[in-house]
This record gives sequence, C-alpha cells and structure tokens, in this order.
Amino acid sequence: MAEFPEDKEVILSTDYKNHSINMNFSDNLVDDREKGYILSAAFFAFAANQGLDKQEVIEMVNSHYDEFTGDDGASLFKRL
Repeated sequence: MAEFPEDKEVILSTDYKNHSINMNFSDNLVDDREKGYILSAAFFAFAANQGLDKQEVIEMVNSHYDEFTGDDGASLFKRL
C-alpha cells in the first residue's frame, strides 16, 4: 500500500483594522510552488463557485495583480 504525504494546512484570517488578510502555513508547508498551487486552486474554486466566467476571472486578475506584486513592500506576496 502506498504511503500518503503528510497533510498540510493554510489558515486565512482577516485583519480589518489594517486592511489585510493574514496567511499562516503549517510548518511542513515550506515549498513556495506548493503554497502557490494550494492558493491558486482555492482562488479558482471560489471563482467557479461564484459563477464567474473565464473572462471575468481574467479581468479580475488584470485589475488587481499589481496589488499582490508591487515593489513598495506592501504587496501581499512580499509579506508572506
């Protein structure tokens, strides 16, 4: 019988006072590619559940991508 990999966890919480979303990863979730896979899968599952079509998702990404990747140190991914 094949052995399964260890389960991993991402916990999201809001911080309305600071206008942010906090992400905490389990200690065994250290690979950035794996973090990205889990987070992007959650995003696409949410978008599909909300009934967004492909064009709406593309427009959402085009409108907000810079908020996550900006060079000012305040971007979401710079804080991870």
